[in-house]
Amino acid sequence: MRSGNLRLGWLWFLWICAALVSCASPAAPPAVDIPTMEGTTPFPVTETPTVVLSTPTSDPPQPAPAQPTLPAYTIHAVYDAAQKKVTVNQAIQYTHLSTQPIREIVLMVEPNRFPNGFVLNRLEDQNTGLRLSWELQRNWMKIGLDEPLSYRQSISIVAEYNLQLPEIPPPSETSKPQIYGYTQRQTNLVDWYLWLPPFNDETGWVVHPPSFFGEYTVYPLADFEVYFEAVNSPRPLKVAASSNPVEENQSRWEYRFNHARNFAISLSAEFEVSEFEADGVKISHYFFPLYRRQGEVVLNHTIQAYRLYSELFGELPRQSISVVQADFLDGMEFDGLFFLSKGFYDLYDGTDKGYLTLITVHETAHQWWYAAVANDQAQHPWLDEALCTYAERLYYERFLPDLMDWWWFYRVNFYQPQGVIDLTVYDYAGYLAYRDAVYLRGALFLEELRRDLGEVPFFEGLARYYVDNNGKIAVPNDFYTAFNLTESEIREKFKPYFGSQP
Repeated sequence: MRSGNLRLGWLWFLWICAALVSCASPAAPPAVDIPTMEGTTPFPVTETPTVVLSTPTSDPPQPAPAQPTLPAYTIHAVYDAAQKKVTVNQAIQYTHLSTQPIREIVLMVEPNRFPNGFVLNRLEDQNTGLRLSWELQRNWMKIGLDEPLSYRQSISIVAEYNLQLPEIPPPSETSKPQIYGYTQRQTNLVDWYLWLPPFNDETGWVVHPPSFFGEYTVYPLADFEVYFEAVNSPRPLKVAASSNPVEENQSRWEYRFNHARNFAISLSAEFEVSEFEADGVKISHYFFPLYRRQGEVVLNHTIQAYRLYSELFGELPRQSISVVQADFLDGMEFDGLFFLSKGFYDLYDGTDKGYLTLITVHETAHQWWYAAVANDQAQHPWLDEALCTYAERLYYERFLPDLMDWWWFYRVNFYQPQGVIDLTVYDYAGYLAYRDAVYLRGALFLEELRRDLGEVPFFEGLARYYVDNNGKIAVPNDFYTAFNLTESEIREKFKPYFGSQP
């Protein structure tokens, strides 16, 4: 899926972050009026960029309308804060849009990866009231159908189940950080409900096995209606979610989130919140006490990144973005929400030479490259991660040009990255090989593509790729086509970055 991300064990995390920290603070661009909290100094947000990239002079094209008849989820969930359990009643509406009839439906069940994490109490066809036969394996459930489902036929499924949330373990050198679950001060519900993977006419349901590093989930668009309630909490909870609530009443929240990839929630009684509306989009930062200065920095970098990427890529079809300080050592994106590791906040030295700035703008870019334009993260991880790493470069070029050489050295060249960028997440020899190829070599490829094409064609291609694939699940050929290139031309011109012809 998604990683924004530097999935590192604690010792490795400290070492690599220390290499990125320096003493010099860049000159501040002109400030605009941003609300700040008492006792803090506003971090400037620029209205006029300090460096102007060569971009198309014509008005950017608008994203095409989303596909009709999306899967729809109506979720009633009650979170028991004392027992760390969630009781869920969910309705799933699915219309089959393939000409290939199907006799089974597959649902993703990520909580089942954890011991006693998922207990199904009821599964039936809502229209007939009949129970459905099912088979649960690892992180997916197969539902048998008595009659095949043909083109444009629909089914409504009702599921009742309980989730026992796992405790998020301390950092480990042998496994990637866990996001789903709880710590003493935070509970995270990510990929917590039943959801439909994409359906491919030739291969069927697109389901990949869990990967040791990187991401493996693929998200088609869906409509969400979520009713969330928290009980048995000794203190009032603040809730960060993929969208703003349409109604909120003490411990109950109601959400509508349409044409979205997923719906994530993070809860804590300790959250402090700072907010700003940028061009009609509400950007909210949820952070823990003692991190107010970092909170202002993160909020303002997110605002600037949002404005820059909207200019360069295209308008984002969202009304809100939630940024959440993570009580674990990872950064991770979801539609409308992303996490930033507490480690980035702890290592912040008052300058922009560090991961707090880097990963904030990286994760913001995932709202374009992952949420709006999705991809198969198991098969083509470079399509989002390389673009988001390169988005960091665009951010520094625009707002922090004096740090461009620093960014290239410490973010990319310091590691002397090797490897081709277009392997599956399962084909790399380890996390470092994956990171070096997909993130770092991916950024180098995009830099060479920019030099080869020239400024205007390059940025026109990025905008075209975004508009043509907004709401879709893109594949590499969609990217090449946006630049008026074929796969063979790309592979010939940029051989060092690509493997052998598939």
